Amino acid sequence: MNVKNSIKLFSHVLIWCIVLLVPVYIMSREGTFDSIPYISYFTQVGIFALLFYINYLYLIEKLLFHKKIAAYICVNIVLIAMLVGIQTMVMDFIFSSFYTMNPPPMGEREGVPRRHKPPFGMRIFTDYLLIIFVIGLSVAIKMTARWYRDSINYEKVKSTQLEADLRNLRSQLNPHFLFNTLNNIYSLIIIDQHKAQDSVHRLSNLLRYVLYDNDRKFVPIDKELEFTRNYIDLMKLRISSNIRLNVLIENKESKDMIASLMFMTLIENAFKHGLSSDEDCFIDIKILVEKEKGVLCTVENSISESENHIETGNSGIGLANLTKRLELIYPNNHELIVERRIESFFVLLRIDFPQK
Repeated sequence: MNVKNSIKLFSHVLIWCIVLLVPVYIMSREGTFDSIPYISYFTQVGIFALLFYINYLYLIEKLLFHKKIAAYICVNIVLIAMLVGIQTMVMDFIFSSFYTMNPPPMGEREGVPRRHKPPFGMRIFTDYLLIIFVIGLSVAIKMTARWYRDSINYEKVKSTQLEADLRNLRSQLNPHFLFNTLNNIYSLIIIDQHKAQDSVHRLSNLLRYVLYDNDRKFVPIDKELEFTRNYIDLMKLRISSNIRLNVLIENKESKDMIASLMFMTLIENAFKHGLSSDEDCFIDIKILVEKEKGVLCTVENSISESENHIETGNSGIGLANLTKRLELIYPNNHELIVERRIESFFVLLRIDFPQK
């Protein structure tokens, strides 16, 4: 922060040195340096500098940014009137002192025109135009700096929100999913020990991925698809013979990265609302990944009679969180379509990979 302040201070000093010294250099180089015009110029620049920094350091922050626009305008009007009055008196004093010390001869010498003050009205008009420009410049610089600071803070908030959403998705694995999965594995130990061992292995891989492997914002698409397959295989332990499950997950040589846990909410909702113990039902899951193009995921599940008149509260929250994550991570590179049809619930998720 000290380095930034030092750079800012140095840049301000450099700009004002250029504004004040360049006219001296130009006039001296041409051999026409005259102290009276330069003193007038120096006075005018000093007035502008006062107006600039009073606005930049105090008035904009205390009044304009707090939406006290009327007070801001009134204070500036009073300030401008005072400073312009002081400038006018200084200019009059400079010109009167010059003519007192250097009175013109009787009748102007030929070739030596008498120095005249600029007309008062023209001075006031010009001063006010420059004053409006200086104040506008101070407001523009201050608002730009504030916008830059706010944009950085917004990025930090977005990053924090993404982390919170990811933690929320991880927590969805606890405790119901683990409880149901462990119960199913316990039952399998008696029926099919090999399948039970395979399920334990899949569960351990799934937990390892959720807890350790996806700490980064993006993960390889192959790992995300492997996690999704393991998740579906464990959810399959719940289904009975009256449920038709179709799963197609295919990656066409893509090595791209994707945000983690993108499909879990959609699949969880399908199993939650698409299963019924006494009705024929179905779940269709398709995830297609094409190299350097993107992902197309469709999930469709039947809706049982018991679910038809029930609002999907938790699933609605899950979809809302997914929508928020997509907007933050893929703001212009995604499409999410959610349709509640007559007898089914359909979701389409498309993610376009950024072009390299």
